Amino acid sequence: MLHVALRQAQTLQHYDGITYVYDVMANLAYSMNDFKKAEKLFVSVLQRLISKGVSQDDLAVIHISLKIATMYNKMGDTEKAENGYKFCLKNLQNHMVTDSENRDVLQLLGLTLESYAAMLLLQSHYTDAMNYLTQAYDISVKINGEEHEQTVVLLNDLGTVNCMVKEYDQAIKYLSEATEIGKKLPEMSDIGTIQVNLGNAFIMKGLYEQAKKNCIEGKRLGKANNHKESVIEAEECLEKIEKLTSLV
Repeated sequence: MLHVALRQAQTLQHYDGITYVYDVMANLAYSMNDFKKAEKLFVSVLQRLISKGVSQDDLAVIHISLKIATMYNKMGDTEKAENGYKFCLKNLQNHMVTDSENRDVLQLLGLTLESYAAMLLLQSHYTDAMNYLTQAYDISVKINGEEHEQTVVLLNDLGTVNCMVKEYDQAIKYLSEATEIGKKLPEMSDIGTIQVNLGNAFIMKGLYEQAKKNCIEGKRLGKANNHKESVIEAEECLEKIEKLTSLV
């Protein structure tokens, strides 16, 4: 259907129509993990936008650049991904200087910070990742409020990173807050995983009884939400606790 639409736009020589169809096709390829095709299409969209006079710091250009950076990361080209993330951050921070309350700018900045932090985590750059995740969390609270799924996700990410650097008390603080907010968000299907993450943080502190409570709750929530990964993670957590307590 998209190819039919593209032919029609080309027949009408409708420049913006052609660009729009390319953009939809690029997003479809992106969602299907066909990154090579998506990359070519997104580059074509960028070229067409810029040839029409759209500036490089336009939010549409930054949004597409973020998707391309994310694709490079998923394809393992971390150098190109990092250049892409830095391009996005630089231009978004320039926007923040003149329009710090613009919701579109804030949302895109939060998304960029979160995506870049995910890549840095894989590279074990924990300090930088923590910094970007903290900024993303502050933005989420500002535009979404504390009782929002995205805010909970970022609290979970912050807790996870703190566990990685063995800051278990801070990890427990973040994860406990995430689970408390999660109780008010019944539509959040993966809240069981956060309970398990909290359980694992308690294991690292040697607090096995508390850990067991969280993992049991994580399993219950996983079953209730039909979230199989949560159930599997909870069972692994409970097995770990059983092994550890049998050694005491």
